[in-house]
Amino acid sequence: MRPRAGTGVLRLASQGLRPRLVARAPAIRTLTSRPLRHVTTSSPSTTPSRAFAAVATAPAPADDLAPPPPTPAAAPVPVLGAERARAALNDIATILHTDVGGSSAWYARVEAALSDLSDTRRGRLAVVGDSLAGPRDVVSAVLEEPLSDSADTTRAIEERYLGTGDDTLAITYDARAARLPGQLTVPSSFLSQSGADVVEIQPGPDAIAHTLAADAVVLVLDPIRLTTAPALKDVLAPALAKGNVHFVVNGTLPPSATEETVRAALAEQLKHITVPGTPHPTYDLSFVNAAAAMRAASALSAALGSDAAGGAKAKAFATFQRDFVGSAIGPLRGTLLTAIPPGYQLRTAENTAHQAIAYTESVLGSDRNVLLSASDVVADLRAEATSGAGKARRMSVVTKGVSSGVVEGSIDSSVAQAKADIQQLFDGRLSWLGLVARLRVDDVGADIGSYISRQFCADTQRQLVYEAGQLSELQGTLGASADRTARQLSSSRTPQGPEANVAGHPFSSPLLLNHLSSLGLSIPPVEPRTLLPPLTSRRNQLLSTVVPRLQVSAQRSLLTTYALSLAGVSASWVACVPPLALISGYTATGLGLLSVVGGLALGQHFWARAQRRFWKDWARVTDMLKDDLVVHYDKTVKALVLSRPETAADGLQELVAKRETRLKELEGRLERLRERLADQTAADST
Repeated sequence: MRPRAGTGVLRLASQGLRPRLVARAPAIRTLTSRPLRHVTTSSPSTTPSRAFAAVATAPAPADDLAPPPPTPAAAPVPVLGAERARAALNDIATILHTDVGGSSAWYARVEAALSDLSDTRRGRLAVVGDSLAGPRDVVSAVLEEPLSDSADTTRAIEERYLGTGDDTLAITYDARAARLPGQLTVPSSFLSQSGADVVEIQPGPDAIAHTLAADAVVLVLDPIRLTTAPALKDVLAPALAKGNVHFVVNGTLPPSATEETVRAALAEQLKHITVPGTPHPTYDLSFVNAAAAMRAASALSAALGSDAAGGAKAKAFATFQRDFVGSAIGPLRGTLLTAIPPGYQLRTAENTAHQAIAYTESVLGSDRNVLLSASDVVADLRAEATSGAGKARRMSVVTKGVSSGVVEGSIDSSVAQAKADIQQLFDGRLSWLGLVARLRVDDVGADIGSYISRQFCADTQRQLVYEAGQLSELQGTLGASADRTARQLSSSRTPQGPEANVAGHPFSSPLLLNHLSSLGLSIPPVEPRTLLPPLTSRRNQLLSTVVPRLQVSAQRSLLTTYALSLAGVSASWVACVPPLALISGYTATGLGLLSVVGGLALGQHFWARAQRRFWKDWARVTDMLKDDLVVHYDKTVKALVLSRPETAADGLQELVAKRETRLKELEGRLERLRERLADQTAADST
């Protein structure tokens, strides 16, 4: 049975003994056609130089580590008991893709978790850290076991980055050493005994996906910055949410720091990290010195060399014992050997599902904030429209006036002025005696009609034309604000790239935008004469009915006066002259004058009654003028000025209500998914 990795080294380090090896592990044959190359040991007086993975610069020979030969793919063996996890992941993928407009990167991570459940695999131990923390040195120190591994295995581990880029590298176990893009296979005793692959994650856009796909995560920190290193910014929270995370502080502590102060500083930093679904994350913390561990391994390799002299071997063993114990790599190696828990694939898939649910809930929370913001925007749009229209109405001439009197500049004041001007005409040019003296009754209709046509509420008309200009400006402002608000709420809220939405924005409504555009074309603009129809209508009513009726009354009054006077004079004259000669000439003259005076008096009575009827009709027409102007003003504001903002507000409010209902439905689905996953996790734990 193969010895456990690290046990022989620990025993040597603790007892200070020189091992007596019966046989070395067989050398690893490369996957090329060239014969096996034997490892040349150094002279006793020198220590062999080692090419550390963190500082490798020269490319390896092209034929030194060839790709493995093609092998037939084995039939996939699905993970047992993963049906409920698959169902949950499928539901989350559906929600992400079609319902919430989630991240395409998260959708890909959920799909990767589904694919991972389709076939059993080895465990995955992810290692990530800033380059200054030396994560590659930590991996080399953990993987290298001089007592169990051959020199070729050690060399393959050390030179794993020679001739490659800085992509994420997966180191897996195989009986033969081979290299593929992004993968290295070596017969490492650590990989064999742990049953896990080591994945060295490089900072980049795929770091989170690799971290989620791992079954355990090792975060390598330098003792100065700890978790504030830029390389850990994106992966820290997902790693802590997995619950199986190991912090490794690599390097010599500063003179003023101790392990306790570093632990306290790390705990303080982690307090400010928001871990979805894990308010108090658990973790392990180890302090190692990978450089010392690698020096110890080099010294042990030199001591085990067959050509080494006795004194050199003793010195090498002393160096090994000192550096290996001081590096503390042995306890870390023992911890990582058991870092992969039982049922790791199912646990990893369930953890990905939990984190995807947490992300989806954050998206829904963001949408709910957008809902609140949208409601505020809609309310602001309504308030802006209502405030603008209300202010314009309060300043308008149609609302001026009080019930107890007449206010200057109001419609009542303008009507009262017109009435006073017409009354002056009645008292002067159109008085009864003036009409009788001029014998021109047509002047009544001409003068009154001319005044009403030119002067009736002229100041009110000018004010209404001015207010129409103000409403036109308000119409344009509110229309532009409505369009801008609708398009602003319909714009995407997520950045471009892998985190961009794969579904539409919750308030994206091309139908609403098209309706607003059509409405903007169909609504006529407010023109100078838009507010004048009630005034024009009442003026025309005065000219077409009231003034002609006054004209007829004036004609009737004048004809009555003329007829009565002529009849009285004629009768007096006939009664005075022969053959009747009934009365004397003086009497006839008196009767004639009396008939003329009576005719004038009767005509004046008729004219006064005609004027009273005129003022009665005037009051009926002008009293409704203000009401007509108020109604028409409000109708104009509603139909022409407020139509677009109210339509936009109503449409957006409907979208908000629909999205609110949809969010409640999605939150219910996520809650049921969380309960299902919790039950599954509890069942797996038992």
